[in-house]
Amino acid sequence: MGSFKNGLVITGGASGIGAATVKAALARGWPVAFCDVLTRDKIDPSLLTEKSLYIQANVTKPDQMAAFRSSTIQSFREKGLTPDKLNVVACAGISRRGDPVQVQLMKDINEGGTFNLLRAFANDIPAGRGLFVGLSSIVAAEGIAVKGDEEYKSTKAEARRIATEEARALGVEGFAVAPGAIDTPMTRHEAVFGMLLLGAARVFGGNAKHPLNKEVLGLAGVPAGSTPGAVLKGLLGAALTGIDDFKIVAQTFEKDPQLATAGVLRFTAYLNPKGADGQRHVRPEAIARSAEMLTKLDVVIGPEVVARLMLDQFEKGKAPKGGLLKAYSANGENQVTQLMGAFAG
Repeated sequence: MGSFKNGLVITGGASGIGAATVKAALARGWPVAFCDVLTRDKIDPSLLTEKSLYIQANVTKPDQMAAFRSSTIQSFREKGLTPDKLNVVACAGISRRGDPVQVQLMKDINEGGTFNLLRAFANDIPAGRGLFVGLSSIVAAEGIAVKGDEEYKSTKAEARRIATEEARALGVEGFAVAPGAIDTPMTRHEAVFGMLLLGAARVFGGNAKHPLNKEVLGLAGVPAGSTPGAVLKGLLGAALTGIDDFKIVAQTFEKDPQLATAGVLRFTAYLNPKGADGQRHVRPEAIARSAEMLTKLDVVIGPEVVARLMLDQFEKGKAPKGGLLKAYSANGENQVTQLMGAFAG
């Protein structure tokens, strides 16, 4: 079926950044092999083409990664899809906190899955014949210790080490991709977007000299000189701030208009209300609104942006300087770290 300069192998390819990367690679005409833990009938049909191979596999199992490798090489050869360079991406990953069992699962996937994939494909991508990528995170890349996510940060730092140091020891050129705030199903179930919106109100909206001040005030629909509390209320919109659940938050903002302490704590509790099971869960409508506003500010980006940046790097045929590709925004700027610093501790 022809010669291909680049090909893609990727884990976690059924959703999020993984699925976006599969779609982007197929759009460029690349042959693709991807795996995930889902059964084939749960996979987006647009990912299943004559140039793609899907294998159900668990990245925490070395034998399943070896089988994934064998199926990939055999399928590519049988279909005449063997590329000149094979780029292998360990994209499978999860975020967990608190529960020791779930934290261990996170380590097994984020760290163990990266290493298992590298070992499985190392002989197929010697230096000059492809690149290996581990999925890191802005949290690890910038050393921002977000309270409660220290163990997640550690797994993403280790994924970077595996993709560079371990890969080099095996004769493979590798690098890590550090996504910033990405709008995926996983992040929609976390409070990070809400906290970033709070940061936008404090850092952008509360500083008349900041380049994004006017844009933030415009999105919030508030006049110049408004307090961060007023800006945050405006960014959230009437549909959220007009409900009974927000009244206590609004009262706190009136007492703490600069969102110095009390406002932050009350807003955090609002984002994570207790459910009937006694556990705290995110408020999805608030997270969705936060994602909408932050996307307009290029603070939150879609997984397709990360996919594009990664594939562009593959086409260059070499790892980026320092072994790290930062995917923080669509336009190449970095506003998100300022916001993370606003609530990191």
